Amino acid sequence: MGVTIRERDGAWWVYICHQGKRKARRIGDKKAATIVAGKIQAKLALGDFNLPVAADPGRIPTFEQVAKDWERKTSPSWKRGTQTSYGNILRHRLLTTFGSLPITDITANRVEEWWTVAREEDLSKAYLRAMRAIFRGICRRAVSLGLLPMNPVERIEGRLGRQETEIRQADYLTGEDLTTLLTKAQEVSPREYPVFLVMATAGLRISEAKGLQVGDVDVPGQRLHIRRQVRRGYISSPKNGKGRVVDLPASVVAILEQVRQTRQAEAAYNGVEARWLFPGVTGDMPTTDEVIRRALHLALKAAGIRSIRVHTLRHTFATLLVESGVPLLTVSRQLGHASISTTANIYAHAVPGTNRAAAEALEAVLRHDHPLPRRNLPS
Repeated sequence: MGVTIRERDGAWWVYICHQGKRKARRIGDKKAATIVAGKIQAKLALGDFNLPVAADPGRIPTFEQVAKDWERKTSPSWKRGTQTSYGNILRHRLLTTFGSLPITDITANRVEEWWTVAREEDLSKAYLRAMRAIFRGICRRAVSLGLLPMNPVERIEGRLGRQETEIRQADYLTGEDLTTLLTKAQEVSPREYPVFLVMATAGLRISEAKGLQVGDVDVPGQRLHIRRQVRRGYISSPKNGKGRVVDLPASVVAILEQVRQTRQAEAAYNGVEARWLFPGVTGDMPTTDEVIRRALHLALKAAGIRSIRVHTLRHTFATLLVESGVPLLTVSRQLGHASISTTANIYAHAVPGTNRAAAEALEAVLRHDHPLPRRNLPS
């Protein structure tokens, strides 16, 4: 039994000889090779010779090979949208730079140089965070296979940098504008009007509204069950992986019941079973984002209201509730947020009276109605 380190071709290698078996690993520098050799020696002393990847000089896998192995092992647990976005980042951001390199050449210094360049691009923090997480996962896989002594991506943990962009608050409509918009939508876009109505009165995301099926409307309970979402043509669980139940105004339930009856009649005429509450042209899948956006544009133009995104209807729902004094916890549950802190961060501006009370207190000080108390300063 023996573990030795040796320099070869400008790099340091760890050589293992145990029970007639020989293996070698290219590590890089002498310090790392010494650390790895010590760990392997300790494992061998315990009778563990489970070294899954033979890394002799001619068989060092490339970064792309390890990345594909990592993706194959982990992607089954991802949602379809995550598979698409992560796959794009892997192929267009990581493999183009590191794909052909031996995995042992992915050093902390090389990762840091790449990360410095990436942070100078006009990329969002969310995109940078996802890119770093994918890179970290691949290198963690390499460490578990004994190909790397440590994860080089740990060097860039916590470094996203400042994002010099304008901070946008949640846009929303006033109650009066919302009423006008819905009235005009019913006239110019009658088929999409129920979509706008349910987003504005239940706080749904557009993907959740598209995912509604005829069985999700609970007429006696005046509730709506959010069980799925449809994004990029794929059906998955709602965001955060949790379903929820949203209470609805009685008038909205009545309209959704009419929509459901219409879908059931259409399905019966075609000899099929009704499924989607807001079906697309063919009926086998829901309507599309583009159709909803186009209908909203027509309604906004007819109502004489500024241009807004479809998601603004969800913001309007939450803002109007908060302004009416509905507790943040209730609003958070209706929206399906992972935590109340998310709701508070987005809609704190709508909490009635809090900011106004502070401003009026300062105004009283400026008028000398309630002068600030003098501090007892040392003489």
